[in-house]
Amino acid sequence: MPNCKWVGTGECFLEVANVNSDCGLKQRLYKHWLDVCRTSGNNDFHSSPQRFFFSLCNSYRDILHCNKKPFYRKGLKEDLAIMDAYIMHCLNHIFRTRDLVTKNDSKVGKHWENAKDELLSGDEFLDHGFTRPKVLILLPFRSIANRAVNRLIQLTPGAYKVNVEHMSRFSNEFGNHDDEDNVNTNELTGSVKNSNSQKSSKPPDHQALFDGNVDDKFMIGIKFTRKSIKLYSDFYSSDLIVASPLALLKKIEEAKRDKEKDVDYLSSIEVLIIDHADVIAMQNWAFLTSVLEQLNCIPSKQHGTDIMRIRKWYLDGHARFYRQTIVLGCYANPDINASFNRQCVNYQGKVKLICQYKGVLPKVSDQVRQIYQRFDADSVAEADNARLDYFVQKVFPKIKDSDEGGVMLFISSYYEYVRLRNFLKSQNASLCLLGDYAEPRDVTRMRNWFRNGEKKIMLYTERFHFYRRYKIGGVRNLIVYSLPERKEFFPEVVNMLEGADDMTCTVLFSQFDQLQLERIVGTASARRMITSEKGVFVFC
Repeated sequence: MPNCKWVGTGECFLEVANVNSDCGLKQRLYKHWLDVCRTSGNNDFHSSPQRFFFSLCNSYRDILHCNKKPFYRKGLKEDLAIMDAYIMHCLNHIFRTRDLVTKNDSKVGKHWENAKDELLSGDEFLDHGFTRPKVLILLPFRSIANRAVNRLIQLTPGAYKVNVEHMSRFSNEFGNHDDEDNVNTNELTGSVKNSNSQKSSKPPDHQALFDGNVDDKFMIGIKFTRKSIKLYSDFYSSDLIVASPLALLKKIEEAKRDKEKDVDYLSSIEVLIIDHADVIAMQNWAFLTSVLEQLNCIPSKQHGTDIMRIRKWYLDGHARFYRQTIVLGCYANPDINASFNRQCVNYQGKVKLICQYKGVLPKVSDQVRQIYQRFDADSVAEADNARLDYFVQKVFPKIKDSDEGGVMLFISSYYEYVRLRNFLKSQNASLCLLGDYAEPRDVTRMRNWFRNGEKKIMLYTERFHFYRRYKIGGVRNLIVYSLPERKEFFPEVVNMLEGADDMTCTVLFSQFDQLQLERIVGTASARRMITSEKGVFVFC
């Protein structure tokens, strides 16, 4: 990828492409993958993106890839290549684990007297975890899970899928529903999707992401037998679980309230895939961190496992050090980095993609003057307080003394939104609120008040924009209180400015906003702005 490089712990393990290499895959998987690639027109498999990314996955190191171009932003080919790679890695891990268990079962059955001593003293027959599920794939929406599971079935060799059980039920519960009677209402977005006219009013990437079943509470177990795939298998008999963070969190909370229930099927996860991490961050990253804390814990019950064949690291409580975590998204933020650094502790090491960004300023209207004002913060913990103090002392007095309305305050996090809202209410400011949990019936009224000048200030959050993607009318003065995580939102919001001869956008930032800043102004400019002795920067 241009302007990007992989960095990691340990020596470089990426092998040179070898046309005679099976990539570490089981032969049947390897041949089937080649056939699927050739059918789709890819005749150069060994130098393809999916072949390269599979090599990364097959190293069993933790991976953070946060510059993936998603399918909904014209990145269908790249997104599919990476999905293929991690799905093949998951299948390879499941089938190799099953082969080892089957082989040892056969040995124990035929030579029990000889094997009994080795079970007691050696490591040869230690091939079990506490429970059967070995792979967990976390995804944000049912529609994305639908893509992943259908691709999983497609990439499974025919000999392993003579029969796919409960496929019709899966299609009904996870597939698209286009009939007029099925109106899909999302509790958070407040959007109802049942007409083409409504869809066409949104940007193409929004339509692509939210086209389909956007329910964010789902969980399904998948079991592989010798010749079939069973969907909706019991979690304890499943090989792979596909779920949303919210659904898993609900299961965890239920287990805490009811001692008869448990989530011990999460105790032996060896490969964890977190795809579309940026979308999950827009939902609630705290859900995911809570799930990560529950993985690889000592189970509360035995669940019929042969304790004589459980690997030592499980019994010693070290399973999390043997879990591979693969995090995929289109950007990194402090929350994603913190989880990768603190909760992904694979003994094999880590690999991370480092990128240089060009920025998105060319997409901003030439008529808008952008003023970036840097404030100082002593630490990450003090950054939020320092931002609010700077706004109160330097920015708000100018708004308060001006008779001009149409002031939009863009805020990236709900926590900052609440603090700013409370401050403005204490000042009796003329205020309308478009926050994360704005009721649909209030949104139209708020927009009209702001556009007609009945309310002077509007608070507008990134999460609201992510789900709604409105073009707000009546914006005369834009203040970016905190930079958006998603770089494409910056030109969208700035270009809402209208009607003024001297259109100005004021942006507040500190040295702790480098990740967001470099995606917007470019890596080189961001470094200069953070280290410069000057505190104000203008882009015209």
